[in-house]
Amino acid sequence: MDTSDKLQHILVVDDSTSVRYALEKHLTEAGFKVSLAVDGQDGLNIALENDFDLVITDIDMPKMDGFELCSKLKGEEKTSHIPIIVLSSRDSDEHVEHGFRVGADAYLAKGGNIQENIERIKDILSAQNFLTGSRILVVDDSSSVRLFLKTGLMEEGFVVETATNGKEAFDMLPDFNPNLIISDLMMPEMDGGELCRAINKSEVYKSIPVIIMSTLSDKPVMRRLMREGAATYLVKPFTITQLSIVIEEIFSSNFRLMMEEKERLQMEHQLTLAAIASLVQALEARDPMTRGHSERVARIAQGIAAELDFKPSQLERLLLIGQLHDLGKIGVRDDVLLKKARLEEDEFEHIKDHSNVVADILRPIKSLHDILEVTHSHHERWDGNGYPDGLKGEEIPIKARIIAVADVYEAITSERPYRDSMPTRVAVDIITEERGKQLCPTCVDAFLKWFERTGGHVDLPKQFQQGATH
Repeated sequence: MDTSDKLQHILVVDDSTSVRYALEKHLTEAGFKVSLAVDGQDGLNIALENDFDLVITDIDMPKMDGFELCSKLKGEEKTSHIPIIVLSSRDSDEHVEHGFRVGADAYLAKGGNIQENIERIKDILSAQNFLTGSRILVVDDSSSVRLFLKTGLMEEGFVVETATNGKEAFDMLPDFNPNLIISDLMMPEMDGGELCRAINKSEVYKSIPVIIMSTLSDKPVMRRLMREGAATYLVKPFTITQLSIVIEEIFSSNFRLMMEEKERLQMEHQLTLAAIASLVQALEARDPMTRGHSERVARIAQGIAAELDFKPSQLERLLLIGQLHDLGKIGVRDDVLLKKARLEEDEFEHIKDHSNVVADILRPIKSLHDILEVTHSHHERWDGNGYPDGLKGEEIPIKARIIAVADVYEAITSERPYRDSMPTRVAVDIITEERGKQLCPTCVDAFLKWFERTGGHVDLPKQFQQGATH
């Protein structure tokens, strides 16, 4: 659930006091706003007077049972869009089927695992949010059909555009980017079958489901269109309600696939980051004095960014960027990286090449391209005399400028093979002197605010504290 928006509001309808308050407790702990009703009539009145994202109702209740409540909620314009979960111990196929017939969207058995039920509730709300506002492209050469479908689907909460034939529809895809296409079969210029084949051949658009509609009820034609990529086939005439049910089924299926793909990508992302983190740890293990350097830079950068009013999600990303900012040094030779004397010119050129090394490591991973931008540019200077590209001023990404300030402070106040650590106040004086020369003025000012607030103290996890001097 997106906690940045207002809490999603759930109405619980049950004549059992213990069930009502148990659900209220668990749903509130899960981050939902909850209202309670003691029977179907009470639930209907409350639903009509307030705005809800979901209704959970028992079946057996006085005055009005859950089945009648479902039917009435779906019959009212104000509440017809609200998903309904039937909660009951009557779990026979007959009762489940009847619940779906009168408008229930899901069925949860009483006494089931509460955490599993909460997750199911979250899934239903996520699917509903995915459905609401989805973009549908209606394609038909009949103006009356286009008007009928557009009006009806917009009333259902969809964003709708129309096209008169398949070619016009295909040309609209880049700008409108629909979540679903509903196309007539027989049309001039490009018919529904040709449109379906064109979409299915496109790497960009082949994931868009297509519903083909026609007055023809020829089974061989239907099967052929399904083979060519159609999600389903509807025989005219049909009602908006019938079409909405088909759309919900398609979107629910697509949503589940989308969530599964999202989970797969998140897992791959986590594994990738774990592998990269291992590289950073291997890098720092080469020199015990630099143990925790990347973590300290990351924490300091977060502090600077907080003074610049970065959002929590941006701060979290910046922590990762800071942890990976020196990844390229994995490609620097030990005799250069650990050298205690002043570097020769060719050795310094070798050091400078580490920005390109990190680019080679991260470039194939699209989800880390924002990190690549920063790790590649954090040695640029505000005055344009940095490397690798000689960027100047605001040409340098803001996060790279923040990392640069944090990196200078951490380097000065930590022990190195070639010198002892320096006091924090010396570091502050050096950073202040470099304001507008090596370092971004805005980032330096934010650093000074952070230092004034914290005294330059950085809290590190235990595994990074060895070798830390402050």
